[in-house]
Amino acid sequence: MNAMHVGRSAAERDAVTDHLKSSGEDWTSGTPNFHRSTRADMLKKLEQVRDAVLLNTDAAPAEAEAAYEDSYTFVDQSFDFYDGTRTLGVELGRAFLVPMRSDRVRDACASESIPFFPLLDPHRFGVSSEVRMRTMYGLPPTVLDTYLGSDNPVETGALVLAPLYADMAADLWRDPADIGQAMYLSSVVHTVLADTVAFAHRRLGAKYLGLGAILPHPSLTDFGRKIRALPGAEAVTTTTGHGGTVAMLIETIRMVLRRQPTRFDGRIGILGGAGSIGWSTVLAVRAAFPELAVCAFDKRRDRMRSLADSADRIEIGCADSAAEILMSSRLVVSAITETLDLDDPAYADVDLSGTVWIDDSQPGSVARDQLETRGGTLLWVAGRDGSVNGFMTRDGYRTGGVAYNYGDGSGLYGHTTEFACGLEAAVVAASGDRANAVTGPVTFVDVQRISMLFERYGVDLAPLQSFGRPVELA
Repeated sequence: MNAMHVGRSAAERDAVTDHLKSSGEDWTSGTPNFHRSTRADMLKKLEQVRDAVLLNTDAAPAEAEAAYEDSYTFVDQSFDFYDGTRTLGVELGRAFLVPMRSDRVRDACASESIPFFPLLDPHRFGVSSEVRMRTMYGLPPTVLDTYLGSDNPVETGALVLAPLYADMAADLWRDPADIGQAMYLSSVVHTVLADTVAFAHRRLGAKYLGLGAILPHPSLTDFGRKIRALPGAEAVTTTTGHGGTVAMLIETIRMVLRRQPTRFDGRIGILGGAGSIGWSTVLAVRAAFPELAVCAFDKRRDRMRSLADSADRIEIGCADSAAEILMSSRLVVSAITETLDLDDPAYADVDLSGTVWIDDSQPGSVARDQLETRGGTLLWVAGRDGSVNGFMTRDGYRTGGVAYNYGDGSGLYGHTTEFACGLEAAVVAASGDRANAVTGPVTFVDVQRISMLFERYGVDLAPLQSFGRPVELA
């Protein structure tokens, strides 16, 4: 990052935010309208942000204007794609659907949207997370990048934004008893899913849809079942990505153990062990590494113990807290969907020096700087496209020919690197066999099947990394 852009002051950020909040309800602190906006409304918000930046920061006017024009173009083209007046010119085999990981509170995943909305860069233009997210609410489903390295139609694809946001649950479930809020959320999710599937399947031609980040969650798509039940989606095949994630997780553990075979005292701790992907991780780890003692924790303690007790001839320990896992294991796998704040007093006495934390969640379950400050190492689960024709590598369609990496500070390191869920979508579509898709809670059989597809199509482990940067094991 250019040093001249670092240091947009907190006062400037506050001034930009306050200026916008005084200009209309799009910027106020109430629950936002998450339904799709019109093109004119989206472009109006961009104009307001540009004007607020120019009036309240010392950003160079020419630089702010150029960032505004690039952001304007992205929004304008996104509506063109959605309306069908702009096309890719080819019919695709697959679409990898991803939601927004960023939220209005933190900057952790801000960089995922900056390639498309450079005006919203907090460092260059003093735009807060609050303003960034409120500017983007209302986008239609759109193409973020393409996978067009192959001449074989079943190997082509697009990375598609499903405009669901991490803020939505926090905004709309603040009061679990508020039925109106819950109904509104259900309406928004249904509308967004229907729009996204129609866009990916009818506009782009994709018959295979991969689900990224939280999209497979039971409350959103029920492992894709809600998508397949939509009108017009009869020919659609969804795959959760969980088989590929667990398969690549096992390869990540194998690499860590190969490099540091005596470091972990023969133990591994698993956070979120009672979830769909977490329990499959427990079983896969026991099968792949029978020499390791496995201890798992889930906040649903009764379910965790019930699963452990029911495991035939498999010994699994159960912890009473996440802190207990972190204190007892130097090799930790996280399969949780929430973020752990290591500054919380619950972790004050936990020694994390030498801990290797493998995080299979997006958004991530822990901040890299928090873990590294305490002497630990954070690894994300990611694979690499080793195919001859590069059909799993993004082309940089919207980012000047440079593959979109999900954000310089919140994404992937290496232009052939892809999240394992995206790689699963690619190999399932390439196989042309709907039976290969993972369409429910992931099982060990699913993991084995996706592992074989990875081997067939040339998927292997990416360089060790997290938050867009390589990681060296100490």
